[in-house]
Amino acid sequence: MKAFTVNYNDNRYIVKPLNGHSLRFKVNVEGQDIVFEHDMDGHIRPEATKVASMSLLLGLADKIEESAGW
Repeated sequence: MKAFTVNYNDNRYIVKPLNGHSLRFKVNVEGQDIVFEHDMDGHIRPEATKVASMSLLLGLADKIEESAGW
């Protein structure tokens, strides 16, 4: 899987698969790399961090799911 861009709140974020693995992604959010991966229910969720609000990270997770076709 190749890198792709998602738009959220008028900002563009580049989503990169980690090590060619299509179930884990890395996104630079406010200068910090955040890892997104599938949870037990099969949804993409971010790692917990204090870099950005959880609502922003969950919104990005939803956009990644839409763009990746899940």
